[in-house]
Amino acid sequence: MSINQLINELKENDQDFEFYPTTKEMIKVIYNNSNGGEWLDIGAGTCNFRKFYNEFAEEQRRIYDQKYEIFRNSYKYNDGKFDYDIEPKESQKGHSIRSYYVIEKSKILLQKMDKDIICLGTDFNNTMLLDKPVDNIFCNPPYSEYEEWTERLIYEANTKRIFLVIPERWNNSEKIKKALEKTKSRYTTLGSFDFLHAERQARAKVEVIKITKSGADSYRDLNEYNEDAFDRWFDETFKMRDKKDLNEWDQEDIKKREVKDKLVNAEQSKAKILTDLYNEEIETLYNHFKAICGLDVDILETIGVSKKGVKEALKKKASGAKSRYWRLALDELEEITDRLTSKTRERLFNRFTTLHTVDFTLENLYPVILWVLKNANEYYNDQLIDFYKELSSPENVKPYKSNQKVFERSEYRYNTFKNPDKISHYVLDYRIIMSSPFRTSWYSGKLDDYQDGAKQTLQDIFTIANNLGFKIGLCDMPKVHGEKCTVLYERSDKVFMEYRVYKNGNMHVKFDIEFMKALNVEVSRLLGWINKPEDIKKEFPDEMAKGAEKYFKKNFTCLNVSSLPLLTVKKEPELDFLSNRDELVILVNSPYAECLETILNRINNFDDIIEEETLKKCLKILQDQKGFIYKNCLITKHDNKTKVEFREMDDFNNFIKEAA
Repeated sequence: MSINQLINELKENDQDFEFYPTTKEMIKVIYNNSNGGEWLDIGAGTCNFRKFYNEFAEEQRRIYDQKYEIFRNSYKYNDGKFDYDIEPKESQKGHSIRSYYVIEKSKILLQKMDKDIICLGTDFNNTMLLDKPVDNIFCNPPYSEYEEWTERLIYEANTKRIFLVIPERWNNSEKIKKALEKTKSRYTTLGSFDFLHAERQARAKVEVIKITKSGADSYRDLNEYNEDAFDRWFDETFKMRDKKDLNEWDQEDIKKREVKDKLVNAEQSKAKILTDLYNEEIETLYNHFKAICGLDVDILETIGVSKKGVKEALKKKASGAKSRYWRLALDELEEITDRLTSKTRERLFNRFTTLHTVDFTLENLYPVILWVLKNANEYYNDQLIDFYKELSSPENVKPYKSNQKVFERSEYRYNTFKNPDKISHYVLDYRIIMSSPFRTSWYSGKLDDYQDGAKQTLQDIFTIANNLGFKIGLCDMPKVHGEKCTVLYERSDKVFMEYRVYKNGNMHVKFDIEFMKALNVEVSRLLGWINKPEDIKKEFPDEMAKGAEKYFKKNFTCLNVSSLPLLTVKKEPELDFLSNRDELVILVNSPYAECLETILNRINNFDDIIEEETLKKCLKILQDQKGFIYKNCLITKHDNKTKVEFREMDDFNNFIKEAA
C-alpha cells in the first residue's frame, strides 16, 4: 500500500492524527547521536524510526566487517605482523535497537505493525509515562500540540534521553524552557529539516533535538529516573511533606476472586466491566491517598504514616492493580480464552514483561489483545500437543497397528511410562483417566466450594475442543465425589464429555469419540506419525479410524486479527420470532434445544439468570413431553419451532422489550 493510500484510509476512518512520517535524514542524525538500546516510539505511525535506524546499524556493521577483514589480512602482507593503525574500533560496529515499544492511537496503523512490536498505550494524553523505563524516547508529535507533548515528556518521561522532531519555533516556548531548567536537562540541536520532499509533504520547518536528562551520562539505574519522575508527579498532585514508612500486605488472590465473581452472568461485556472496575478501584485509591495527604501531618506521624510510605504504597497498589487486571483480561475475555489454554496465556503473559506498565483502558485492550492473538498463532499446535502428552499414560493409550513395541510402565510412579519421551505412534482412547484438578478439603474430606483451578482445567479442555471445531455449551460441576457430571455441546443436548471425580485424586472422563478422533488425527499429523488421511485407516484402531479422515488438518491455526470484534459489545444470542399481540403468543423460529435458555432468561427479564440445573430439567421435559408451564407462561415445542403463550399482557410486553 502506498503512503497516499494509507493516508486516505486514515482520513476515511477519522484516524489521521497529524500523521507525517519521519524522514530518513532525520533518523540518520538521531542514529549518529545515540547508542541503540531500548526505545519507546511515541506516535510510531508506520514505525519508520525502527526500520531506518536498524538499516543504518546494518550498513555500519557491514562497513566494520570489511575494515576488520582488511585488518586481519594485514598479517599476510606485513611480515607476519598486524597493522594496528587500520584496526577498526569496537564503537564502529554499529548499534541496533534492542527492544522497541510504541504508543500509537490509530487502530489501522496498529494492525499493520509487526507482531514483535509491543504497544504500551494508545492515547498519549491518557498514558502514564512514569512507570515505563526505557533508555531512549523518540517522538515526532502533532505540531498543533508539540509544546504540551514536549513539556510533559521532559517532566514525566522515565528515560535518559529524548529525541524530538518539533517545529523550529520551539526555542520561543517558555513552557519548554522552564521544564528544561527545572529538571536540569540539557538539549542539543542535531539539525534542521523540512518535509518538502517527504513521504507526506508539508511546508513545516523542524529541528531534531536531543534532550539529555540530568546525570544520564554517568551510570545510573533507570529505576532512579523512575523515582525522580514519580517524585515530581507525586509532589505536584498530593503536596505532602516527608515522614516515616507505612507497610502494606498483599491480597491479590482475594481481589482477583472478587472481580471474577462480578463477571459471572454479567449483562455488559466483560471488557467494559473490567475497565470500569479498574477505574473505580484506581479512583478510590487516589481519593483515599488524597484524603490521607489532606490530614494534619502530626496526626499522620502519630499513626505511623509518612510521605515516603504513602508513595511506596501508592506505587505498589497502582502497579499491582494494573498487573492484576491485565492478568484477568487474559484469563477471562473469550476473545483469548476461546483460543488459548492457560499455559499458553502464561507464556504470552511472561513474554510481555512490560504489560504491567500499560494503562488498563478499553482503548488499550484492543492493541494488547491484538498483540496476543498475533503472537498466539505460533502456539496453537504446541498447546494441542502439550494437552495430548499430558493425557498420554499407560491406561489411556492404544498403539498403532504397525507399532509392535511394548510400552513399559514406570516401576516407581503409578500410571506413567518408564521412558515417556520414547513413546510414540499411538492414539488416545476416548475413555481417559487423569489427575483430578478438583481440590478436596483435608479437614472434611469433601470437595472444596471454590474450584478455580478445576474450572481452569475444564476451560483448557474446552479451548482445545473449540480449536478443533467442537463448540461447548452447558457444563456440570460436581458437588460430591463420584457424582456423574455432563458437558453438552453448544445449543444441543448432545454430550461432549462425562466425568467423575474420585477421592483417590483421579478424574475419569468419557469424551465424545468424534472429538477424540479429531484430537488423535491432528496430533498424529503434527508429530509426523501420519502424513496423509489414508494413513489413519492403516494405523488407527478400527473404532478410532472410522470416519476420522475428515479431521485431517482440523486444528485452528490462524486468526484474522483485522476482524477482531468490538470489545464493548456483549455476545448475546439472537432470538428470531413472530408475535401475536391479540393472542399473547410468541413463535420462535428455532428448536427448543437452541433457544430455551434465552427464552427463560427473557421471561425472567434477566433479573434472575436461569441456573444450569433448572435449564437441564426444562430441556428434559421438552424432550419427553409436549410442553410445560414456567412463571405463568406455557412453553411448547412445534417441529423446529418453539411456542410461548402468555397469560398477562405485561409479561408479553416485557418479553418483546427484552428481545428488542
